[in-house]
Amino acid sequence: MGEHIDVTTIAEASDPASHKHDSRREIIEAAAQCFMLKGLDKATMDDIADELGATKGRVYHHFRSKNAIFFAVYRQAMQYCFEAVTPLVSMKKSNVKKLEQMAHAHARVMMDTLPYQRSIRLGVEVYLRGSTTEAERGVLRELITLRNDYENLYREVLRAGVAEGELAVPSIEIASRALMGALNGLVDWYRIRPDQSEAERDALARALAYAVVHGPTA
Repeated sequence: MGEHIDVTTIAEASDPASHKHDSRREIIEAAAQCFMLKGLDKATMDDIADELGATKGRVYHHFRSKNAIFFAVYRQAMQYCFEAVTPLVSMKKSNVKKLEQMAHAHARVMMDTLPYQRSIRLGVEVYLRGSTTEAERGVLRELITLRNDYENLYREVLRAGVAEGELAVPSIEIASRALMGALNGLVDWYRIRPDQSEAERDALARALAYAVVHGPTA
């Protein structure tokens, strides 16, 4: 019997839009790596092209500037977070357990997409203290709103926990900021180790999630 041919794959391979999407994603991934290693302010379009193994012209074909690529990295980083955590909000579990699993999922995203997450953490600081155009400030405000929408997922569960008597939280706002600050801080100290197993990485994420939700003395 002949080998089965996936016509969907053939269609995607022959679709110019699919190639364009793949090319953009490759550029974004290369840029995230460069921004993480060199910093947003020092990384150049040449660095991104070198990381990609392509010409600078290919990069400019999809993005007009380094800032435009940074914004794409930011959006992708947030998409990873939303995809991992949003489904957990509607789980039929206690709100404390939800927070634990959401924190665990977030920690895994931080580790699994570290170049993206560290890039936006460093990049936003550059933008906040640097010179930007009004258009760039508008995009940055939009992206910060996106991050706030993501953090609202945690606030929603915190509020439900308080309403149902599971949590004693004097300030939802402060609690959510403390929780997100502890989780996001992982990108500052976590280092990718080739010899680290999947089980070790997951155990680290679970330990961090438990400490963040229950406190270090729990």
